[in-house]
Amino acid sequence: MPKLTISKELDAKITKALDDLTLGFSPHLDKIYAVSGELSNSDLDANGLTAKDIFDLATGNYSVKKQYEVGRYYRSSNSIFKVKNIDEDMVRCKIFYEDENVMIEDFYFNCGNSIDSEARPAKNREVKILNRAEQFYKQGRQLNEFKQGDVVRRAQGEPFYFREVHESEESTLTLVCTKEKRGDL
Repeated sequence: MPKLTISKELDAKITKALDDLTLGFSPHLDKIYAVSGELSNSDLDANGLTAKDIFDLATGNYSVKKQYEVGRYYRSSNSIFKVKNIDEDMVRCKIFYEDENVMIEDFYFNCGNSIDSEARPAKNREVKILNRAEQFYKQGRQLNEFKQGDVVRRAQGEPFYFREVHESEESTLTLVCTKEKRGDL
């Protein structure tokens, strides 16, 4: 029979209930009683479980859902990241720190760091910011760092050589080719 998969929150409640048992060795009935007393119907419903699953929960026959999914984008307080790979205790991802304009590749989760504890799914506009930052990062540039002579394009229109624009217009431009990589100079 396959293991149940539950949320971190439900696992914390089960762990608390079992830790509160005063006996050194607790028989299954004591564990079932302790766990069933700690959980509510909404806890079970939120995890797609029923009262029939309490024995498996009390005996540890479950696994905890991973917080992240490969290919998904997440947002933390000052960063946006895309999960590339998940190992046992590490998430490999692309991270863009908005206050520093930096891309990093790895971070550990489930260790209480601020990225992990505040992570939530990213919104579409945040995904666009990460993709734009990555485009500039690959060229060795900060986000929206244009230089005179770059080839850029507005949302609608032909490419042109970047000279100078107002700051508010920079986020609407797409970097087509950096001046360093142009073949006509």
